[in-house]
Amino acid sequence: MATATAMALLALALAGPARAASAAGDGGVLVVGDSLEVLTSPYLKHYLPGTALTVNAQGGYNSYQIRELFEESYDPSQSVIVFDAGTNDNPAYPQILAENLTAVAATVGERCMVVPTIHGLTVNGVDSSGKNRVVASFAASRPGTQTPDWAGFVAAHPELMQADGLHPVPQGADARAQSIARAVKACIAFMAPPAPALRTAPRLPLVGKFAVRQRELLRAAAFAALLTMVGSYA
Repeated sequence: MATATAMALLALALAGPARAASAAGDGGVLVVGDSLEVLTSPYLKHYLPGTALTVNAQGGYNSYQIRELFEESYDPSQSVIVFDAGTNDNPAYPQILAENLTAVAATVGERCMVVPTIHGLTVNGVDSSGKNRVVASFAASRPGTQTPDWAGFVAAHPELMQADGLHPVPQGADARAQSIARAVKACIAFMAPPAPALRTAPRLPLVGKFAVRQRELLRAAAFAALLTMVGSYA
């Protein structure tokens, strides 16, 4: 009976980590997006060497269509999902992006997501602020989510954008790829299991060590005195 119980506990211990590893995927990265990702992904491969990278991006796609790209390409072996969407959504309806982010998150479970901030067109006086609030709220609700600040980069480096103000020149696309690659690596680090704590023997307090040594010396001295007394009677 004891042997059977021990075997059962061993089986549970072995099964636990296997389920946890499966839940996080096997290290692959899926990238879905619009024309920004079409421009970015060729550089991204350079900054993520050795990573199983799957890219599915189409110019002009809104977040509903990019979600469909995700559904086409997603595999449970993938650990990180880059959902590069929202630029082509109507800025007056940020709930569109929120709906699609929520749907993707429900599918990927505990896997880490990368969601860049958005620099898009202003339509009827409405800019991308609402969509970026959605990105920030989503990240705050989902630990580990990375949000490379593309909107901030564009504001700081307009010289790296094409004449349309939406798409980067090659140098800008390279910088964007570096930002997304850093976010992917941060995701992988976030999901890595913590290193096991090293167990060491308990250390006696310093005062305790001296007390033990003092008792040993006293016992040795008493024993020597006893031997001396015995010798004197002999």
